[in-house]
Amino acid sequence: MNKKFLYAITIVVILALGGCGKKESLIKPYDISSQQSEFSFLTTAEEYRATSFAADLAVVTGNILPPEAVLTAEAAAIYCLDNKEVLYAKNVYQQMNPASITKVMTALLAIESGKLDDMVTITEASTITESGATLCGLKPGDKLTLRQLLNCSLVYSGNDVAAAIGIYLGQSEEGFCAMMNQRAKELGATGTNFQNAHGLTEEGHYTTAYDIYLILKEAMKYEEFLSIINQGSYELVYTDGEGKEKTVRFDSTNRFVNGRMEPPEGVTVIGGKTGTTKAAGSCLALISKSSSGKTYISVVLKTEGSDVLFQETSTLLSLEN
Repeated sequence: MNKKFLYAITIVVILALGGCGKKESLIKPYDISSQQSEFSFLTTAEEYRATSFAADLAVVTGNILPPEAVLTAEAAAIYCLDNKEVLYAKNVYQQMNPASITKVMTALLAIESGKLDDMVTITEASTITESGATLCGLKPGDKLTLRQLLNCSLVYSGNDVAAAIGIYLGQSEEGFCAMMNQRAKELGATGTNFQNAHGLTEEGHYTTAYDIYLILKEAMKYEEFLSIINQGSYELVYTDGEGKEKTVRFDSTNRFVNGRMEPPEGVTVIGGKTGTTKAAGSCLALISKSSSGKTYISVVLKTEGSDVLFQETSTLLSLEN
C-alpha cells in the first residue's frame, strides 16, 4: 500500500470522527449538579437555595384552629421561631389593611439604612391632616434625629413621624414606598403592597398575617428594634423650628409593655406594633417568649376594638405553654 493512499485514508477517518467542521457535540457530558429537560433547567445549587429559604420559616398550608382558641379576629396566627411550628392560623394569606403595623417595615428600612444619627428637619411634605390620625405634633422646621423619629413611630405610632422617616430616606413618599415593596419581595412577602410609610388607609395598601410574620422576623434581628418596642414610654427631647428645646413624653400603644395588661403566666412579651384604623379594625403583631425559652410571633388582624384585640392576643399567647 503506497504512502499517498495511506494518507488519503487517514484524512477520511479524521473527518468522519470530527464531523464536517461542527464543534457541537450531539451528546452532552453528564453533570450531576443539574437536572435538565426541554422544559426546565435547575441546578442543585439553585434548588438548595430555594430549600434553604423555606427551611427557616414556619409554613402554613391551611387554617389551624385549635378548640381552646376561639377568635373573632378576621385573620390571626402564632408562629414558633425555634421549631417553625404554627400553633394557630386563620386566613393568614388573606390580603388586609395592616394599619400602623406598616411601621415595622418603615423601621426595618430606617435601621438598615445605617443613618439613625442623621439629623432630620421636618418639612411640610410629612404633614398628616387625616381626622383622628395619631400624631406627635411635629412642625416644619423641627429638628430631631432619625433614631428619635423611629422611637416615636414605634412607641407612640405617630403617623407624621413615620411619614418624615419615609420622605427622608426615600426622598419622597413614592420613592420610599418603592423601597418598602422591594424589601417585602426580598423577604418573600408576596402578598404585600405598601402605598405609604405609616399605614393610614389608602387604596392598594395591604399585607397578610403571614407576610407580617416574615417582616417582623427580619426586623427583630436588630437589637435597636427590640429595644425600642420594649419601651413602655419614650421621652423626646428635640429642637423646634425657632431653636427652642422641647420635651414631650409619649406612652406606648401596646398594653403588654405599658403596664395596662399582663400576658398569660409563663409568657414574656418582648414588644410589638399595634395598628388601628376604621378600615383595618384593631391589629397587633407581637414578639414573645415562653417559659421554656422559645420565641414566638403572633399576629391578630381586624378585631372589634382594643379590648377584644388584647384579649384575643392573650388567648394566642396562652397556646405557648
